[in-house]
Amino acid sequence: MTTISSEAQIRYLIQWFNEWSELQRSDFLPILAEKFANKVYVNGIVNHMTAVNCQDKPMSLFECRIKLFKEWFVHWSPEQRDNFLKKISDIDDMFANKLNEELQNGVENGDINHETQSTNDEELLED
Repeated sequence: MTTISSEAQIRYLIQWFNEWSELQRSDFLPILAEKFANKVYVNGIVNHMTAVNCQDKPMSLFECRIKLFKEWFVHWSPEQRDNFLKKISDIDDMFANKLNEELQNGVENGDINHETQSTNDEELLED
């Protein structure tokens, strides 16, 4: 089995990121946040990706790329990880801002609509 260099892995991922739709990028965000925050997020595709079973159905191209990202990321140096993050930030600054918010606030605090809804429900109960 031939392995590719970390630099080549990063080039592939940057190319794929450029090809991804906004929805795919939003699915990638919690996966990337999980890697940089070193904690487990249970959110959307992250939860789905942990349960992927080859007997269910073939993985999509996107799922295969996410699987490769997860396998590759653990072998990158901190400098390579930072380089990857910088390149993604250069491509999509809104994605980078959302990632920074995710890393600062976490998943539980990051869902403002859910928090607002809970507050509104509590206010309704008090009336």
